[in-house]
Amino acid sequence: MKKRCHIFSICFIFTLGGCAQTVSEEEAVVASSPTNPQVVQRAVTQTEEEPRPGHPDYTPVRSYPVEDVRLPSGSLFNPDLAMGLYERHTHYKVGDMILVKLDEETSSEKSLDFNTDKDSSFDIDPLTLKVGGIQIEGDDFTVEHAQDSEFNSSAQTKQSNSMQGSITVYVTGITPAGNLLVTGEKWITMNRGKEYIRFSGEVRKEDVDESNSVLSSKVGNALIEYSGTGELQDTQKRSVIDKLFAIFG
Repeated sequence: MKKRCHIFSICFIFTLGGCAQTVSEEEAVVASSPTNPQVVQRAVTQTEEEPRPGHPDYTPVRSYPVEDVRLPSGSLFNPDLAMGLYERHTHYKVGDMILVKLDEETSSEKSLDFNTDKDSSFDIDPLTLKVGGIQIEGDDFTVEHAQDSEFNSSAQTKQSNSMQGSITVYVTGITPAGNLLVTGEKWITMNRGKEYIRFSGEVRKEDVDESNSVLSSKVGNALIEYSGTGELQDTQKRSVIDKLFAIFG
């Protein structure tokens, strides 16, 4: 009997200890709160994600139109989709595709020249100075000083970029002014890596020609990203040792 009581007491003590160590969900939130004075330091890490196909910002939007409830008018004519015989198609919806012809060319050049020149000099002619019992004759004290400093600096930078190609983008939205918001991406798998083009911007319906294409120079707020992943892209990055030499060099 006493043995059973001891076993029951031990189990009861362990149960109380487990309950005392259990932290509720509210206490865990308070403990991790930034206003908790007991929290002294937290590790902050920032990682750069590698580009991958199917980025949500460039994924086409699939929309399924909901038919409006309208009273039958007895006519086959729809004024919302009306278009003249010789007019171009301008009724774009979310999900439609448009071909963007990439034709970008930029060049910049900057030069800077900086020159400074400074001269200073002063002379103290022979003089006679008498202070108490000390007397300095004119031939014993003369001072001559001359200083010349010059600094020249020049810098020149030159950069040029060119891009030609095409990419198909999707209409993801329509602004109140009627402009089309378009985004899209294209991935090309090479032998030793992948290259991709991402494009987004705002297109006027009037700028889309008969072939359903538009020049990239006519796209407003255009964002063009052309890069790659893989071994060829990694070789263009500096190693840690090169970065250290660049800092201390």
